[in-house]
Amino acid sequence: MPVLYVTLTPGAFNAEAKQKLVKALTEAAFVAESVPDLPASRARGLVLLQELPAGQFYSNGEPVDGQIGGVFINYQVPAGVLDGSRKARFARALQESVDVALGSESNCPVITSAVIHEVTEGQWAQNGKILRLPDNVAITKFEHLVSMNEES
Repeated sequence: MPVLYVTLTPGAFNAEAKQKLVKALTEAAFVAESVPDLPASRARGLVLLQELPAGQFYSNGEPVDGQIGGVFINYQVPAGVLDGSRKARFARALQESVDVALGSESNCPVITSAVIHEVTEGQWAQNGKILRLPDNVAITKFEHLVSMNEES
């Protein structure tokens, strides 16, 4: 059940590239979390996309609109879903997603950065209740964790 807060720098992606990026990032998170290709499971994959206004991106204290592009992600996931190799897989897929979205059309280098926030057990509230990892497994059906609920 990925929740990705994605911030883009001004003008780095046109509308078509943004759509490609969102699709690729969503799929990258689904693969990292081993979310099955089921409509109910995949409906929980959320991306909140925002683009900074012109003049709001700086490097070394200087405005860099049009000189450097960026994709910055805060990725929220229940603790226990991603191990080290799954996180590394997502990091690689993040960069590949940008490359796919932009193709050869980028007029400047684009950097990527993601912070993976593992939400501690008992700290995720949704639709009026606290969701725990077994609840998330039952709803999302993470393929690598499904046996957790079968053993309970």
